[in-house]
Amino acid sequence: MPKRILLSFLLFSFSATAQTKRSFAITHVTVIDCSGTAARPNSTVIISGGRIVSVGPSETVKIPTAAHAVDGNGKFLIPGLWDMHGHLTDATEDAFPLLIMNGVTGVRDMGGDLAQIDRWRSEIESGARVGPHIIRAGPFVDGPKEGVTNRLTVRTPEEARRAVHDLKAKGVDFIKVHNALPPAAFFALMDEAHKEHISVAVHLPKNVSSAEASDAGVVSLEHVETMYESAMWRKGATAKTVEQAQDEILGPIGQQLFQRFVKNGTWYVPTLVAYERGFVLWSNDPESLKPRLNVHEKNIEVVRMMHKAGVQIMAGSDFSDWGIVPGIDLHNELALLVEAGFTPMEALQAATLNPAKFLGKTDTYGTIQAGRVADLILLDMNPLEDISHTRKIHAVVLGGRFFPIASLRKQALQDAAKGN
Repeated sequence: MPKRILLSFLLFSFSATAQTKRSFAITHVTVIDCSGTAARPNSTVIISGGRIVSVGPSETVKIPTAAHAVDGNGKFLIPGLWDMHGHLTDATEDAFPLLIMNGVTGVRDMGGDLAQIDRWRSEIESGARVGPHIIRAGPFVDGPKEGVTNRLTVRTPEEARRAVHDLKAKGVDFIKVHNALPPAAFFALMDEAHKEHISVAVHLPKNVSSAEASDAGVVSLEHVETMYESAMWRKGATAKTVEQAQDEILGPIGQQLFQRFVKNGTWYVPTLVAYERGFVLWSNDPESLKPRLNVHEKNIEVVRMMHKAGVQIMAGSDFSDWGIVPGIDLHNELALLVEAGFTPMEALQAATLNPAKFLGKTDTYGTIQAGRVADLILLDMNPLEDISHTRKIHAVVLGGRFFPIASLRKQALQDAAKGN
């Protein structure tokens, strides 16, 4: 069955199998609320009107008469995950079922067709489509490039300042800068964005160092490998290769840089899985695999060092129209963060609490507490014992709607058989 048709059936299945009761309770479950507190076994979570109403010991929480009870005995409840670097336009609407089936209930879209994304967002918000919450940048702000789409091409400081006003007028949630933006235009854009109180996320432009970008007030830097481009392109650079740049970052220069990020409040989204997928796992040439693997291993060490320094880090996969699989590869990113020295709780927080902090929405998302939006994942195994257990999904709760994964898979197979 063609992929697009199958995923359309999946989308229908999500709508068909969702619980539509006004309220329900997940009982006798172990709650991992991602606030940093210890897991709470034998808890009951009451959900009504799309929000978490109460969380407490099952012995004391009273379940409303009209509430449907879901037995969570032996299961684990975590907040819904956020992928903080994705491209929905390129991934197409096929991404939505994959994201939800993998517990990704929120996405920061890092550049695409604003009109299309807003149509999808409107459909999701109205209930006509099942999909994640979306925070979006709209078109990239970039320098001249041939054959690319969804760009505002900027060459001069004056054009950069106009781009800020144009994007603000369109109502974007933030601005995304890409790597061909000229340095003078970049700094003018940052100045104007500060005046207009709109945040800027950055795929580092050539000839702008990560230190300069941090000092200019970017809210987040994207992709661990741009750190090395910065090392090779900064004024007075001595590193000529990626390997030399990595060694530089892993030394005192990197320590100073990461302390600067902490001081400036600059967040980082390393997207380790994008490098692993795109440059390591795709290689079938033994001659090129070893140096690529060496780079990947040093990427992990850079993130380890960044984390130890106290840099604020979020999980993102960079899903698009190439080798990254929406939803699935966010779980791979969490595993790589653990490999980089994060505890399982810290890795979970990189996709839950940290995005909520970054977005200024800790009263809405990121934890399992009364008053928060009911975006939850019911797991069959404990992710604090092994981060790979985030993949053991029993059900997803999205905006207070309960989606049992087993029913979805069964329905998808039946629909696929009908399509054949």
